[in-house]
Amino acid sequence: MALRESLEKIMFEYPLVSNDNFKGHWFASYVRNVVATSISASLELPEISSVKASAGNGSWAKVPWIAIFNKLVTDNVKSGFYCVYLFRADFSGVYLSLNQGIADKRDQFGLGKSREILRGQAKLFKDKLGYDKLREFSDSLDLKLDSIPKATTSRRLGLAYEAGNIASKFYSRESLPDDKELVDDVRKMLEIYFSLFDEVSLKEEADSDFFKEVSLNKDAENNEAEREWFEDMTKYRLHRVTERNQTLSRKVKELQGYECKACGFDFESRYGEIGRGYIEAHHNVPISNLSGAKIQLDPLNDFTVLCSNCHSMIHRIKPTPTVEEFRQNLKM
Repeated sequence: MALRESLEKIMFEYPLVSNDNFKGHWFASYVRNVVATSISASLELPEISSVKASAGNGSWAKVPWIAIFNKLVTDNVKSGFYCVYLFRADFSGVYLSLNQGIADKRDQFGLGKSREILRGQAKLFKDKLGYDKLREFSDSLDLKLDSIPKATTSRRLGLAYEAGNIASKFYSRESLPDDKELVDDVRKMLEIYFSLFDEVSLKEEADSDFFKEVSLNKDAENNEAEREWFEDMTKYRLHRVTERNQTLSRKVKELQGYECKACGFDFESRYGEIGRGYIEAHHNVPISNLSGAKIQLDPLNDFTVLCSNCHSMIHRIKPTPTVEEFRQNLKM
């Protein structure tokens, strides 16, 4: 089934079938299985990606979704960031969005504060990506949530999607583009997705202990101060979005040691005990260039350990050079 046909079928038929009993309904199964499989096939996605779709869990979702995941980032809509089609609650249209999960933050901060964190992270992600990359995906995400009763899970999820939006493009139900344009847009969005992951993936060393020690001031004197807190703290959360990579990152460092492979800097030699075991893991091959065969990354051959300065500087060069090429430009 073509991409356009899948999106159109959901927008026109979902409002009707969602009046039926959800349990065992054929349309929910169709969205979850047929739509996800057909879209994956039509996009010819590499093995590193996966597609999931949902019409709800136990009851009809007010904002059904079709998500495309980079398996190295996340495989669900609860955490990390991902590409996703989000349908408006009134089904007047659908968005292609680069969005974020909220569950990991909700458990720690509560839903309201977590949405503020998502907004702060979305701003940081946008700044990191830059205007040129996001120019075609700058539509505001308006899921038409007024039709959903307040204080319901569906409404809260919709608000979380709106808060977590990094980039999006809207398609009206009445004027969906053809498959070629839709597929081109998805591929462009996936390039943005990979680019963002390449920027923030394995730099999870932002001090989690420091983050945990900073308490949330629920009685902040003004909203501006609270926003500043969230924006500041999202900088510490920015590099912790790829939870599964943290184990791999630790393995890289255990095998390769803690001395920068570019400049030779050793944190323990410079800072003493607090620098012991600190270094950053760098992908030798940018994530955007990985094929399906490269999902099983080798901590010895696919990574290099770099100090914070070298890791930041090597990513300022486009295309990203090898460590050997980067080392030649260092002023020792």
